[in-house]
Amino acid sequence: MDKRGIVKMKRISVVTLGCKVNQYDTAVLLNQLPKSKYTKNKHFDEKADIYVIDTCTVTHKADSEARNYIYRAKRNNPEALVVVTGCYAQVSSEELSQLGEVDYIVGNSHKSLSLLKVIREGRRQETPTVLISDIFKEKKKKFDTPRIDYFPDRTRAFLKVQDGCNYACTFCIIPRARGRSRSLDIEDIKSRIINFKDNGYKEVVLTGIHLASYGKDIGTDLYKLLYKLDKENIINRIRLSSLDPADLKNDLVDLCANSEIICPSFHIALQSGDKDILKLMRRRYDPKSFLNCTNYIRTKMPDASIGTDIMVGFPNENEDSFNNSYRLLKESELTYFHVFPYSKRKHTPAETMANQVDPGIKKERSKVLRELSTIKKINFYSKFIGKDLETMIENNSRGTTNNYINIKLESDIFQTGDIVKLRIKRIEGEHAVA
Repeated sequence: MDKRGIVKMKRISVVTLGCKVNQYDTAVLLNQLPKSKYTKNKHFDEKADIYVIDTCTVTHKADSEARNYIYRAKRNNPEALVVVTGCYAQVSSEELSQLGEVDYIVGNSHKSLSLLKVIREGRRQETPTVLISDIFKEKKKKFDTPRIDYFPDRTRAFLKVQDGCNYACTFCIIPRARGRSRSLDIEDIKSRIINFKDNGYKEVVLTGIHLASYGKDIGTDLYKLLYKLDKENIINRIRLSSLDPADLKNDLVDLCANSEIICPSFHIALQSGDKDILKLMRRRYDPKSFLNCTNYIRTKMPDASIGTDIMVGFPNENEDSFNNSYRLLKESELTYFHVFPYSKRKHTPAETMANQVDPGIKKERSKVLRELSTIKKINFYSKFIGKDLETMIENNSRGTTNNYINIKLESDIFQTGDIVKLRIKRIEGEHAVA
């Protein structure tokens, strides 16, 4: 408040790194901030009173990106309050504390409890205040994410219906960062989707850390959730985020194939196409079962987009095991893949495995797979030249089809958020043009 008794608006810059779950968590914070007291900067590097970095820690690169944003915040305004939250904050608070640029470190264990209070009441700290507990040991921790009314800067809304993971892949730190699997009640999910619809959203993306585990802690499952949403025709479009092939059964694929609201768009994590590497990763499937899964999807939904994550350079990956991955990816029904070089994560079994792969080899193998992904994507897009596809308008220059094709628009006559039929004219680079 200034000398005239007028409340001074505080400027806040926020960046979200990593997955859709993090993006939902950030949206919760922005929904809770009183608009009469806070204004969000359009760009992170604008001068702000408060900087919030919601972090990821899947790879070393993700950690490095978070640190870069911390340094940028202090350069932009040395007097600003800097708050770091998310997965990197949860598992590496000591490392962040040593940077000397952070005022508050708020782990995922305290996001719902403390993050908003820190933003509203926090002060500059000589040494960082750390708000963290061992989230994985909290066996009775419930799903406690608040509902939100709007999703900032998005034409579609993400809805976190599941959090945490009970599995222990040897490369993954995320269970330590997110805790055990826990789920949102189906009736609560319905209510939140209806609320998004009432606020103008036509598509909701269901997301979670291990979405395929949805409901196991509360006596239900993902099939029952989707069946209910589909039967009640609850919104124009429902889209699923990443799924584990070990848990993707044929009956769920059949349900999606027969649905008028569930998008024919799948992202199914592979990680490796070599059976021995998958065993070392402690994944719960083999290459054959993965192919059976993607082939079944293609049989039931010829136009479906099927993406995956593929890790390069996991310990013991030699030329033969890499070539096994390459052949599987080339011969599969996949339409694109996200390629990640393996990155050591502390406190994981893979960190101390023998036969770590040279960084230069990881880089070269990643390049090879990304080139293959580009070819697969272009080939998939090209199948739809001359066809009309249901498309959500993202802005006046691009849209996204229900089967996840990225479209460049030659006309700006549509409104953001509209769902329209567009005819694919040609392919330019990695985009379709309509």
